[in-house]
Amino acid sequence: MEKDERYYRGYLSHRYVSRRGLFRAFLNASHQHEPLPDNAQPRAPRPPGALPAPQFYQQCNRCQRCVNACPMGGLIVNEEGYPQLAIEYASCDGCQACIAHCPSGALLPQAHFDTGLRPAIGATCISQQRHCRSCIDTCPSQALSLSECGLPDVDSARCHGCGECLIQCEIQAISLTPFA
Repeated sequence: MEKDERYYRGYLSHRYVSRRGLFRAFLNASHQHEPLPDNAQPRAPRPPGALPAPQFYQQCNRCQRCVNACPMGGLIVNEEGYPQLAIEYASCDGCQACIAHCPSGALLPQAHFDTGLRPAIGATCISQQRHCRSCIDTCPSQALSLSECGLPDVDSARCHGCGECLIQCEIQAISLTPFA
């Protein structure tokens, strides 16, 4: 998907846009992504409440109602036309507006909000040197704590993958990975 002025204007019109996330998006806009082979399913993070990948891609009719309904701007349309979770701009607050607006049944209500993603703390984390706790302090589910070695530790059982830690990390030491 080509990110033009209309794309960024849409993100700015939502309730909350992380300035850091928006700046990161501008810096990363020039990165080229390799196209997927024709027989491969898109591997992008799916919206909250999404069916398992094969069923989701079969059932989703690409109407984009879930993308338009997201008040946080956390959903975008990928190159194949499917909704994709894009937490690098704003975190997902679990409001389930995307699920409520899905007419195809590809997104189902969740008893417990979970995006299926978990933070991975990279080697560039500065918490040992500068005692940075921005990810720990902003975690709404208190799933991050400081380990004995001074690095943030993730409690996957408590984490629901909202992405607030990723947005607050000023040095981009956190990435979100699918949780099995």
